[in-house]
Amino acid sequence: MTTRSIAAVLTAAVVGAGGRWALGLLAGASCGLLAANVFGCILIGWASSTQQDRWNQVWLTVGLCGSLTSFAGFAVSLGVALEDQRWANAGFWGLATLVCCVVGFDLGRSLGNRT
Repeated sequence: MTTRSIAAVLTAAVVGAGGRWALGLLAGASCGLLAANVFGCILIGWASSTQQDRWNQVWLTVGLCGSLTSFAGFAVSLGVALEDQRWANAGFWGLATLVCCVVGFDLGRSLGNRT
């Protein structure tokens, strides 16, 4: 990996983490996390289907989307809801995340195939 690639991935990671933090402030923790995960899935879908060169895909998917999305945070929030026996809450957020992220990824691939 070149210095250029490392710098691009690190810069994109800072932007992605800042974006997730801002979404959490604006929309609340759960909604912000969902929005960040869906937006990241859209970007990953787009990057995986577009004809962009490999370098653009690396900084976008690894740097930006890797720090924007947080499926570990999602798993923790589901685990807490299950431990607290908030079944409906865990089911709603689990299903919403699954459906929205799959649709987002498909939307991103559709957008990428058009370019």
